[in-house]
Amino acid sequence: MLCNCACRCGLIIVNSITLIVGIVLLIVGALMVWGKPVIESLLNGLINPLVERLGKGQEALPISDLLSRILSSTNAIGMAVFIIGAIFAILSAIGYCGACCNYKILLYLYAAIIGVIALGLLIFIIVYFAAKSKFAEKAVDLYEQSVKNYTSMKANTVDSLVIGLLQPALHCCGLDNGGTGFANMVPQDEYQGKTYNNLKYPIPCCMMDAQYVITGPGCPATFNSTNSYIEVGCPGPLKDKFLMYMNYVMYGIIGAFIVLLLLILFTILTIKIDVV
Repeated sequence: MLCNCACRCGLIIVNSITLIVGIVLLIVGALMVWGKPVIESLLNGLINPLVERLGKGQEALPISDLLSRILSSTNAIGMAVFIIGAIFAILSAIGYCGACCNYKILLYLYAAIIGVIALGLLIFIIVYFAAKSKFAEKAVDLYEQSVKNYTSMKANTVDSLVIGLLQPALHCCGLDNGGTGFANMVPQDEYQGKTYNNLKYPIPCCMMDAQYVITGPGCPATFNSTNSYIEVGCPGPLKDKFLMYMNYVMYGIIGAFIVLLLLILFTILTIKIDVV
């Protein structure tokens, strides 16, 4: 009986926490799908350091339209977060009620669902570590598509936003040979209230600080190895950074997998010992 009570208490505590997490995910997902004004204000705060340095001349796409395009891409992600939150909340409620009321049917259902989720995580962990380079290559492919579609910072497209945010942060420019791949780039652009002509490379190839202020002397009027990153391609740094953050994510997933195994163990012990 003592073991049963201890296991039930453990299940109650864990499921109380995951229920709160599920509710938070439900709220975040709902905001991403149906609360666009809130997300828009957050996005404004994130990209303003870059956007404020764009020229105020004629724009191919207003900032509001750009944010709308970004927000439209968050709908699928927001719905996924909402669904995950719903699964967390429902599963936690089942486990909580099963542990509190000591009902065998609810505990069996809880253990079965947890087992399926744990199996899915295990498969994902194995697939990732067996072919994680392919995951990184997918991220590089998306970047290369933005390089191909890039025209200018003034255009304010999603591709210009990707190039403008990634390259200064990664200290790189273009594809493998550095500064290459910008097939649709135009030689005129505006940035920090100035107009530049006869550009050989995109302005985000210049050295910049964390606020996206150009720090490379003479750039973008002239590009060289001391004021820009034209000799450093982005696929390598992007792949390394992507794998670094993905490894952090995977460590969290492995931790979640271990927690799920412990929950299954506690549930089985609760079922087998003094269950009504």
